[in-house]
Amino acid sequence: MPKLLASVAFVATLLLPLGPQAAQAQPATTARTCPGVALGSFEQRFPADVTRFAFEQAMLEPFLELWKSGRRPDLPVAPEKITVYALPGKPYLIGYLRGDCLIAFLSVERQRLWQWLRPRIGWAV
Repeated sequence: MPKLLASVAFVATLLLPLGPQAAQAQPATTARTCPGVALGSFEQRFPADVTRFAFEQAMLEPFLELWKSGRRPDLPVAPEKITVYALPGKPYLIGYLRGDCLIAFLSVERQRLWQWLRPRIGWAV
């Protein structure tokens, strides 16, 4: 339970507004066309040592199944790609993306993600 609480706290700090300047820096059109958070705004809160892994097309399905495996609301729109953010010593953060918009994210322990993906992408466990 402490790991879950730490993960939630970590993600919450990433999404907190930076201040009044951050609200003014985003154009109003982004807020209207993006059903989530602008990707640039989301990624600027990561430290420099974050590693990104991008997945598209055939690799979308296992990540969509992972989203649906929990008690989560439906995604607002279908994602076009997935980015997995790896921060040293932290759970993976999976971003569900449509264009330059983060429509949802999910924090998953590293071991759980690998156990989930291996049989779905054809790797022996």
